[in-house]
Amino acid sequence: MPSYRVALICIGIAFTLTGLYTGSELAAALGLSTAIRAVIYGSIVLTVMSVPAAMVGARTRLSTYMIVSHVFGVQGARAVNFVLAMVLLGWYAVTAELFGRTFFLTAAIYLPVNLPQWCYTLASSVVVIATTIFGFRAIDRLSLVVAPLLVMLTSYVAWQAIGHVSWAELLTVPGAHVDFGTGVSAVIGAVIVNVVLIPDLTRYSRSTLDCVVISFAGNGVGVCAALILAMIPALAFHEIDPMKYMAILGLVGVAFAVLVASTWTINAVNLYSTGLVTSTALRKVSYGRIIIGCGAFGTVVAIVGIADRLLDFLVALGLIVPPIAAVYLTDFFVLRRQNYTAAAEVSANLNGLGACLLGGTVGLATYLTHTSLTGVPTIESFVSAATLYAIAEAIRVRSRRNRLWRPDQDLAAGRSDCES
Repeated sequence: MPSYRVALICIGIAFTLTGLYTGSELAAALGLSTAIRAVIYGSIVLTVMSVPAAMVGARTRLSTYMIVSHVFGVQGARAVNFVLAMVLLGWYAVTAELFGRTFFLTAAIYLPVNLPQWCYTLASSVVVIATTIFGFRAIDRLSLVVAPLLVMLTSYVAWQAIGHVSWAELLTVPGAHVDFGTGVSAVIGAVIVNVVLIPDLTRYSRSTLDCVVISFAGNGVGVCAALILAMIPALAFHEIDPMKYMAILGLVGVAFAVLVASTWTINAVNLYSTGLVTSTALRKVSYGRIIIGCGAFGTVVAIVGIADRLLDFLVALGLIVPPIAAVYLTDFFVLRRQNYTAAAEVSANLNGLGACLLGGTVGLATYLTHTSLTGVPTIESFVSAATLYAIAEAIRVRSRRNRLWRPDQDLAAGRSDCES
């Protein structure tokens, strides 16, 4: 797949309903000036993480699952994939709730009788589940058409918002006193799963330059532009819900069509990815049953209201997921010297799993105690996991060499030679 198409896919993921809500939440929590700085900083960090992750896929020609298997072992990979499945399922639930909310708000405008929001969430989830099982290829092609429309719609709405409220006035809108580091961690958390799974998209890329273009344009500039454009109308009209401020601009019909199409496609992709990752651990369960089970569970979580804690969810992802990338990048570039020709040596790489756990713990501790050295707990989470894994593997290799080389045997052999 050409690099520009992969970059467009990444940009399309950024310009979705969840991306619009994320930008709105960041602006409301930090204020426009601090939120923009957080988005730019977070996008830079994401690009720096994304480039080597993309290179792993391009140079090994392996899927993320195979890369994880090489690093963590077959059984260890199942544990890592379980975590990724839960994260993807969380994204499905968040998107499902926002999808239902969009239907609910539109119905309130056009229909005389309005049902509770959970009814729309349930109905839209049933459609997404059915699409994922029976018509995923068609909906995947639709995403290539819808993504540019959503980019144009978001840009137009932001332009209209600036005409409604001046840029100087937007900068004076106060935030809810959320600190800068938390905002950066939320930005990273919003995209970090795409970074970890980017080898799936880049394993057929032809060069390192392709990986740089994809990472910079998709997970860097694309994410930055999407979140900043989403902030402007949210602050201008004091509305977090995109449908509400688009209704103010008289764009309900167009906005509904584009948002529904884009959210439908992205949540089908979320559920499809969840099913693929889950199937690696539940090999005896059919794909259809896995999709139905994951979709049903995600729908229940959506109805409970996970999107109401969107920033907390994103911050949690920014602490939990980066250690996985840190370990497999350290393993590939530092320890294996970019060589995955050999099969996984162990059933479960306890050093890798332990580094992920401890890295996430360090990130969580610095977040809760506000003791981050860099000001961004996600960076501590990533660096700690990489450092701990490199040290643990160095100790393991040294211990193995000591066991293979036994000085007492060498001395005994020397004495035998002297006696003879």
